[in-house]
Amino acid sequence: MKLPTELASYFDVIREKRQNQALLMLAGDFSNDGIYDLITDCFLNNDPVLFGKAIPWLREALKESNCMDNVVRLERDRLEQLSATDPHNRHTKQMLSVLSAETLREQALRTFDEFCSTMSAAEGFTDAQCHENYFFTKLLRIVYDAHCLEQSKLKRFDRAPTRSTSLYQYYQAAGIDLLKKDLQYSKYNLYSITAETELLIGLPCRILDPHQPLQLLIEDTPEHVLELFERLRKDRLIQGLALLASQEALIETDKRIFVTLGFQEIQQPLTLQNLPRQPREEVIHTVVHRSSMPIDGTTIIPSASKFCEPGSDDITWCLITPSSMTFEEIAHVPELFEDCAVTRMIHLEYFVKDGNLYISHIDHEYIFYTHEEFDLRAEDPHQKGNARKRMKTFKIDHSAIPFVLDDSTLFIHTLIQACFDRPHLLMNFLTDMLFSRN
Repeated sequence: MKLPTELASYFDVIREKRQNQALLMLAGDFSNDGIYDLITDCFLNNDPVLFGKAIPWLREALKESNCMDNVVRLERDRLEQLSATDPHNRHTKQMLSVLSAETLREQALRTFDEFCSTMSAAEGFTDAQCHENYFFTKLLRIVYDAHCLEQSKLKRFDRAPTRSTSLYQYYQAAGIDLLKKDLQYSKYNLYSITAETELLIGLPCRILDPHQPLQLLIEDTPEHVLELFERLRKDRLIQGLALLASQEALIETDKRIFVTLGFQEIQQPLTLQNLPRQPREEVIHTVVHRSSMPIDGTTIIPSASKFCEPGSDDITWCLITPSSMTFEEIAHVPELFEDCAVTRMIHLEYFVKDGNLYISHIDHEYIFYTHEEFDLRAEDPHQKGNARKRMKTFKIDHSAIPFVLDDSTLFIHTLIQACFDRPHLLMNFLTDMLFSRN
């Protein structure tokens, strides 16, 4: 179910304005008056388009027999995604267990009653700001959130031409050609982290260039991984680091402002103590190819292996050479676009010193396969994806990172856990690879 283009565009304009206000908050401007989600705020602000066009459209649409079922399905999809992201969230699981058109109505009317009993502004509600219209507002929020999610997916891998971005234009105005100054930006759309660059790690995570000053929102690399990178950078185990950052959302300040949400669960790097354990019988490990080179205690035998769960067609490939490793998730139902299917890959280069493994280069990227290439990829570990240029989210060069850090942090395990949807498929294999060699 989709909002009419006219309505979606109207709410998108308001949403963009609010996003810009949120950026201003990070620069110290707290004039943003949004309290709840956008659609709820439109209700509370007596928005004329909400009541004059959006709700009448929804009333008419709900006359179709399957319309409400579609709205419930959208909400179920959202809750299931939340549950997958945070499997310990009991509230989300409870909402999923009782989700129906009736419970959506009950929740909406209960929230409306709370507004009326706690908000002084509710005393001035118009006739349009009533129980029934708040229920329609609740449904519109579900439809609009689904619209935003779809737009976000479409834009996620759509990197604008480099010279046309706000980031490039900002530096250009400051007399700096970012394409010439930053090789990683010109090749991969990544922003290089130099000795002068500061990582602001928190909510939200940002890159601070103090010379401008300018802050960029970091995309796709979670907080605990950034903290790990920063620690290794300070220990001089990483010499070259580049991160994917927003090229449009610019914060022109050197103020270090973070958002506080109360309780926030922070992931931790993996160690042998907190490593999730997967029963070995629940992972099928198939060696497609293995080198016949001898084991000398310092070398990992080159191989190509496939990992999956019994009864599942989702697989992960692991390709090992004498100097590199490549891990790639191939979902049976991948993230699909009209021209391609998307997979996730971590690639690293390593060396052996005194019997220990060290990483000299590592990156995470999205690979884009034509639909024909993707059909071949499940069985061919060497099939390439050529639908679009690969998109990296981070890149580390000129490093000497131990696979196991001094405090027992499992570096590769931690990155696999952060970047893959099914990291458990590789955990036992990686642990055996590291500790069975000694």
